[in-house]
Amino acid sequence: MSVTVEGKLELFKRVLFEHIEKDWSEKKKKLAEELEQKINEERKIYEKQIKAVMEDAEKKAEEKRAAILAAIQEHKEQEITKKKEELFSDLIASLKEWAEEFVKSDGYKEFMAKNINQALDLMEGQNLTLILTHTDLDELTSFIKDKAAQREDNKNLELVGSKEDIIGGFIIEDREKGIMADFSIKTLIDEAKEYMGKLLYEKLDEVLKA
Repeated sequence: MSVTVEGKLELFKRVLFEHIEKDWSEKKKKLAEELEQKINEERKIYEKQIKAVMEDAEKKAEEKRAAILAAIQEHKEQEITKKKEELFSDLIASLKEWAEEFVKSDGYKEFMAKNINQALDLMEGQNLTLILTHTDLDELTSFIKDKAAQREDNKNLELVGSKEDIIGGFIIEDREKGIMADFSIKTLIDEAKEYMGKLLYEKLDEVLKA
């Protein structure tokens, strides 16, 4: 049986189409595989980039959070320091006010008598200078002279007014030997500042930590 031209063409087309379909099927499968692989690779790259961005964002957020917390802590510490300084200044001012009232009280003479005896015991020289406030120089000269006269060492006292505000008390000098002892209330307050400041800060810290 012979095959006609039309039959040959039909047969050729069928074989061609089968070949094309087979080839396309293989190419389509390969293309799909390549496409899927490429998508997977791009997804990994994208996910890696996203992860890096998120990690960077988290790091920056943590740094920002740490910076904010540090700023808050610094501000808190500054406020605490400021409050401590204010309280300490108030304490010193209060002590000076108390001292100014104390030098007008009856107990001040007793304070002066005890300190003068202590100062005269301390100083070895016979000729001494006692530096006082001008108020004490006016009001207590006789009292001080009498107290000195009651002692057995018979030390000579020259009383002079202070050029500075010593609040109360006195400064005693042996000018011949170049020795001085400061019993002034101003110096007593100044010397007590460190102790009072430490005590005040400790008490304030206890309150803030409670």
